[in-house]
Amino acid sequence: MNRYSRGFLLTACLLATAFYPSVGTAETGVAESVEASIEQLDMQISAAEQAAIVSAITSAREISRIAHQHNSPAHGNLYRRDAHAKATGCVRAEFEVNGDIPAQFQHSVFASPGHTYQAWVRFSNGDMLVQPDGEGDARGMAVKVMGAEGPVIAPELGSGDGPGGANQDFIMTNMPAFFNRNIFDYAENMQHLARLDRKGWFFNLWPPRLHLKETIRAYQTVSSKIDTPLAEQYFSMLPYRLGETTVKFSSRPCPGAHYPATVDTAADDFLTRQMADTLKSGSACFEFMVQPRPAEASADQMPLDDATVIWEEEKAPFIPVARLHIPPQTFTGEAQQQFCENLSMSPWRGVGAWEPLGSLNRARRLVYHAVSEFRHTRNQAPQVEPANWCVPGDGAPCTPQQGLNIRKPVWPLPRCFDDLFQPLDGTAASSQCPRAYGPNLAEGEPAY
Repeated sequence: MNRYSRGFLLTACLLATAFYPSVGTAETGVAESVEASIEQLDMQISAAEQAAIVSAITSAREISRIAHQHNSPAHGNLYRRDAHAKATGCVRAEFEVNGDIPAQFQHSVFASPGHTYQAWVRFSNGDMLVQPDGEGDARGMAVKVMGAEGPVIAPELGSGDGPGGANQDFIMTNMPAFFNRNIFDYAENMQHLARLDRKGWFFNLWPPRLHLKETIRAYQTVSSKIDTPLAEQYFSMLPYRLGETTVKFSSRPCPGAHYPATVDTAADDFLTRQMADTLKSGSACFEFMVQPRPAEASADQMPLDDATVIWEEEKAPFIPVARLHIPPQTFTGEAQQQFCENLSMSPWRGVGAWEPLGSLNRARRLVYHAVSEFRHTRNQAPQVEPANWCVPGDGAPCTPQQGLNIRKPVWPLPRCFDDLFQPLDGTAASSQCPRAYGPNLAEGEPAY
């Protein structure tokens, strides 16, 4: 066991001890594990930032516990994520790096132009409670690219030696900005959410408090209503470093993509049903893009540690660097839904010249991992990184096309001719169809 594993094993043990600990006891245990992890991972974090991370982990665990009480009667005895608790589906995808990707972006998973990776995509609603899909809510898209090559940037998430060890995750929502600026805002807001107080941090009469921009961002987030997860644009919200370039990233439907509504939107899970109906015989496509920060951009225009600010596309346009193809498939089986619940995503799961930036991203390295450990421990579920499209427990033999709906035409195709066809040598035409094409085709008869 290496020094990274020891630090996070301590985190897991401390987070999984008492089921109903007092707040003081909980924060003391988390503080010890966070301090040990920061030291072992050699992270450069101030004392104030460290305290905020401890508070966020403690609140996230409490949110998970309270949400479990609300969710479990109707939605199973599962501890879910403290945010994006309801998955609308985990689907198989191909992540293909563009052949003409600019040289400055050829790093990490983008190092080999034209290379295609297998991937998993988790679509989700944003709230900590499982609620009907018709409710306004944030919508999430998390992409796990498998088989990435290069040194891992966070060894505690996997050494890169075994299957799934060198995966790379991209986490996005359908809003370009967040409603907390940094880790300090986030930690304070989480304290309110742990008491199911959704508005207290944004505005309050006493003590007087008004975070106007953050309130607007929050309203924009929770009022989002969509017809299908496949038609949304999703954003990283936070910055990253790719090679020598600071970027945000986004995925948007490919040009010309159209997904008509075909299911009853009154159903609580209509987003899952709609996606399942679309992918039954059709496919979906997203462009994956990066938004490079211009060298002359000011800290006010494009800050690195204020997630409420949207980087203007006029000054920093998005550039397509890859394409995400979701082929026809079936994804609603019980084993695959369980796989989706156990899947873990982290902005720090990555390889090569890739670095999450800002205090929120630094906190996510510790918070996401600790909450994932807590959730898996409470559910007595293993933490396993996928290495392919195969789902544990579904009983099907593992194949390269696992789970896809592949329809092949009958071969050889039948030779069909209309009444006016006449071979050049004057011989009779030999049609292999029940009737010839043209006026003699019976109504309802299949036309090959």
